Amino acid sequence: MTEREPEYVWAFPEERRRGGRGWLIGVLIAAAVVIAVGVFLLVVRPWASAEPAPGPTISTSATPSVTPSASATPTPTPTPTPTPSQPPAPQPTATPPTPADPALPVFRTKVQPLLDDAETGLSYASDADSQEGMQIAEQLRGDAGRMADAVAPSSIADGWANAVSAYGTSLDNLRKAFETGSATAGALSSARSALSELQDLVDG
Repeated sequence: MTEREPEYVWAFPEERRRGGRGWLIGVLIAAAVVIAVGVFLLVVRPWASAEPAPGPTISTSATPSVTPSASATPTPTPTPTPTPSQPPAPQPTATPPTPADPALPVFRTKVQPLLDDAETGLSYASDADSQEGMQIAEQLRGDAGRMADAVAPSSIADGWANAVSAYGTSLDNLRKAFETGSATAGALSSARSALSELQDLVDG
């Protein structure tokens, strides 16, 4: 009868199994504690931060009493004695300066173009119809006004003013003759005569 060979069975010691389980349980407990603490902090800290910070306390100390200062008696201001009103001093009236007495050559240079235009205009008026003659007479009347405004030398001032006035009157008569359709020969002759007198004064 043959002997049975012994069977080998692998078995771990009981102490080592217990040690491994204890280490695993400790790790799980520590992880659970960490998770619980984290959840607690997440829940509690928002409420703590939402609480208003305590403001500064106002001390109820006694307020200083205000003592009224003695008011100074107002000093009466002296009223000015009214002075009698004086009439304003008369202002000197400025008289316009007397225009300078021009020399005859200077005056001639100023009015000679107007005299030349007058002679040409009267020549055109002798052949003009009623409408054209009225326009020429009006233009020559304006030139006569500029002759009257020119300051003549004192040596011929009076004669110049009278001659310009006579020339202007002759032009008015010439225009009226053209306007009414009457004969213009007499008015033209008077205008040429007055113009010739002006030219003689300028020529000296």
